[in-house]
Amino acid sequence: MYKITIFLLVFIAWFLVFLVFKNSKMYFLKFLAGSVGVFTICMIFFMPYLEGALNLLISNTLAIIGRGIRIFEVFKDNSIISIDTKDGIVAMVINYECSGVIEMLVFTSLAFFFPFGGFTRKSLSLIFGNIYIFASNIIRILFIAGAVKLLGASSYYLVHTLLARILFFGLTVLLYYYTFTSTQLKYQKVGEI
Repeated sequence: MYKITIFLLVFIAWFLVFLVFKNSKMYFLKFLAGSVGVFTICMIFFMPYLEGALNLLISNTLAIIGRGIRIFEVFKDNSIISIDTKDGIVAMVINYECSGVIEMLVFTSLAFFFPFGGFTRKSLSLIFGNIYIFASNIIRILFIAGAVKLLGASSYYLVHTLLARILFFGLTVLLYYYTFTSTQLKYQKVGEI
């Protein structure tokens, strides 16, 4: 009951601030308050539930892929990926960092309040954008598993910490460019600020 009361108070406070900016026609502040507010509320109150669901979805997806390519083994109950290399076994735990939940929340928060298109376009952008982030995350994990299998256990830190993050970052920038930047350029009139 305590958490529900706090959630309702935070939600009402955020919604009132959002309405003030909306009614004052301060569009940037409305976008900022809306995006940051939804992201913060979701991170505080819904993160464990979203993370658990995404970990399960990622583990099941990787288990299906893993049976086909046989590079790694997935322990779905513990969200662990085991990669047998020439140097030894590497175990990778899928946690909030590997689940992509933060990236999905950021994208959803931004896309929900970004002023482009109607309800249908916004809904499709939210659905396909989150599917794209999920697929990019699967690609990143497959890249880690493949590179560690090929290069050995000693390469795990470099591959996971640097190379896979660069890959995921590049894929995410591509999504943001298509969703936000190209849309803004397409609908902006010349000379408009």
